[in-house]
Amino acid sequence: MSLEKPSYRDNLERIKEFYPDKEFLRIFEAAKFLGISTRTVKKLFEFKNGYISVAKLAREMS
Repeated sequence: MSLEKPSYRDNLERIKEFYPDKEFLRIFEAAKFLGISTRTVKKLFEFKNGYISVAKLAREMS
């Protein structure tokens, strides 16, 4: 079993504070949270059908 990166829990908590009722985010929501363009978000993170799970975003941010 792999260990999670130390910043994963912090990232997850920050996302959950920003979007408390969401488990999946759209591209524009992730861009708004990160403060970067949708174009950059699409390059940096792996979206499936225009969505990414909160847990996956937190993991990829770590």
